[in-house]
Amino acid sequence: MSHTTAIKAVKIQSVSALRSAIAEMAQKGMQISLKENAHPRAYFNNQAGMGLADFVVEIPGAKYDVGLYKQEDGSYEARTDYYGGTVAQVLGATPTKPEYADQAKMGKLFQMYGIHAALETARRKGLTARRIEKADGTIQLELTGANL
Repeated sequence: MSHTTAIKAVKIQSVSALRSAIAEMAQKGMQISLKENAHPRAYFNNQAGMGLADFVVEIPGAKYDVGLYKQEDGSYEARTDYYGGTVAQVLGATPTKPEYADQAKMGKLFQMYGIHAALETARRKGLTARRIEKADGTIQLELTGANL
């Protein structure tokens, strides 16, 4: 029996935004790093769906890692082993709806990636992006420029 969960609702489209997100998370004290062409840790050494990954988000504070596997459309699908809950303990956020529960188990990673992907896209379009961190922890992006 496999413990592998594939998160299809969030696709990683930009490796550079992912690198930036992970670097920021590490800078803020989270033990996390990104490796290329590696095997993510999972419950079983040869776990179905968790073979050699294009990228691996290593999470030393969890028992398992997150593998990112390139899809036909060029995006990357995240797969991990949620068994025991350690990935969710490190990367988890509160789900906004019950159907987002698996996605929320890696919410901090997906949220930070979303911020960096949006900033990258805005800059590429010639916009100025300002990041505003609010007292409640939410982050607001303010975009300005002639291309809006």
